[in-house]
Amino acid sequence: MDTKHIVLTGFIVTALVTAVVLVDVLPVLVIAFIILLAGLGFTYYAGLSRNRIEYIGEQRLLLEFNKHLSGIQERSEVELITNKYASRIVSCEKTMILGAGDVSTIEDGFDVNSIKKWVEEKKAELLIVDHNSCPPDLSVPAHIQSLLAIPILSRSDIYGIILLLNKKDPGSFTARQREMLQHLAAETAEIISQLLDYKKQQAYQLDLLKAMVKAIEEREMGFAGHSERVAEITRLLGGKLGLDAAEMQDLYYSALLHDIGKLRLDCNDNSEANGLNLEGHASQGAYILQEVPGIERVREGILYHHERYDGKGGPQGLAATDIPFAARIIAVADIYDALTRLCAEEERLSHKESLRAIKKCSGSILDPLVVVALEEVEDIIAGWDQCVTRGRGY
Repeated sequence: MDTKHIVLTGFIVTALVTAVVLVDVLPVLVIAFIILLAGLGFTYYAGLSRNRIEYIGEQRLLLEFNKHLSGIQERSEVELITNKYASRIVSCEKTMILGAGDVSTIEDGFDVNSIKKWVEEKKAELLIVDHNSCPPDLSVPAHIQSLLAIPILSRSDIYGIILLLNKKDPGSFTARQREMLQHLAAETAEIISQLLDYKKQQAYQLDLLKAMVKAIEEREMGFAGHSERVAEITRLLGGKLGLDAAEMQDLYYSALLHDIGKLRLDCNDNSEANGLNLEGHASQGAYILQEVPGIERVREGILYHHERYDGKGGPQGLAATDIPFAARIIAVADIYDALTRLCAEEERLSHKESLRAIKKCSGSILDPLVVVALEEVEDIIAGWDQCVTRGRGY
């Protein structure tokens, strides 16, 4: 019990004792005094309880926000979550997150880019409660009655702003509302910073892998660029087939490294004598990566990409859905690129001819579902080839 509670309790107890002692002398005055003290005590406790309930609710909201941010892999999702919770903290006609570089307008045509630019340049909060409080170097239309813009700032980097326009409830933005929104902005900035650092690291690692794959492919005539093209095709197929972000990443790496086993075969002069056939490089590729932790799906995609849907492939003779989905997707992309790009020029098929040939293998060599997905994205892949022909690459 804190000091305020002790004092208040003491007053009430004293009043009751006094009332008992003086009840015969001043009954009406004592009763009135007791009612007054009781009313004051009740009011104090009611106000205290309300503040405590509001504080607990605010803390719960912020904890829920932090929980929802954990595990998010895309910046756009982070911004959506921040926007959702900002609108729960303050009821406004319009709440939005403007990322760095975004240019946006609200429904009535007011260009908010000037506000974002002002906040980003000064790296400071902007609060406008009426037009008299508008900075002299900023013009805000008359229909914007109130405005709060908070920078999404991490150290010296700014990733955009949280913008709230026209508060619905009477009065200005409270200090507590601004404090909570500043918490949202700080947490959002930290998550975005981590995501950007992670993506830079991923890009660096991917560049190293591509360089290694390129070195392997250049040892074999005509194979340059094959693995990267297969990886891009699988990215399209995976998106069409509804894979999530983690599955898409593993699929892409599996496709990029699907022929890595050829490196080990090239080092073995007696590969044919040891029974290392077409499927052998798949097994060897999986073997090369066996000591790498946390990439089981990548290894499976490499190991099984020469299995056949009817179970007559290798290395283990898996059939249908027993073959990992990534391997079934890579198989289609691998064959498609082989028909359109790897064959000798006089034997090379057009994209439409390759698609027809692949459809004939549907249900026997290849997964019918993946073949249907290829048919839906085939025009996009054909467009890539046109870009290559014109010298732009893809």
